Amino acid sequence: MAKIIPAGPGLGEHEDRGSRFLTYVFHAAEEEVFLQRLEELRTEHPKACHHCWAWRIGNAYRFSDDGEPGGTAGRPMLQVLEGSGVEDIGAICVRYFGGTKLGTGGLARAYTAATARGVDDAGRFEIVPRVRLSLGLPFETLGLRTELEAICASIQFEGDFSTEGWEGEVELDEVELPRFQSLLDEKSGGRVRWQRLDA
Repeated sequence: MAKIIPAGPGLGEHEDRGSRFLTYVFHAAEEEVFLQRLEELRTEHPKACHHCWAWRIGNAYRFSDDGEPGGTAGRPMLQVLEGSGVEDIGAICVRYFGGTKLGTGGLARAYTAATARGVDDAGRFEIVPRVRLSLGLPFETLGLRTELEAICASIQFEGDFSTEGWEGEVELDEVELPRFQSLLDEKSGGRVRWQRLDA
């Protein structure tokens, strides 16, 4: 199954009654990457009132209001991340207070808006899982290679000829594996040997 991650770093800005909200969105495959970026932003913005954040990595998630009223910053940010369909993503919102209190509703709207803009600015990149297989094609079945290339657009062959035929490894998108297997089962009569290497 394909996985969507941020295509690059994104920045979302929102202003309300003098307060500025800057949300930095980025790819975070592990919590350590997120925490390092949080420390960098705290150093870059030492005069900010709050550094609120949220992340989704695999099936795990965390968020922090960093001193804002409970439920007004981290959770709304997390809800934006969850709704985006993007995985392995972190968001840190730096707030500069403008002198006027926004209330809980105003804060939640501000953090939501800045985070949504940051996610949009980061873009989306699709990762398609690939599989690697060992494959042996006896000489009398070499025509199957052309047929495999026709039905598995992503397939790549790496190998050489031996005294018995062609031997090597192939790599293809995981979604094409059923087509690969079906063709070989139907047309080779059990003469083709293949095995998944990355299972």
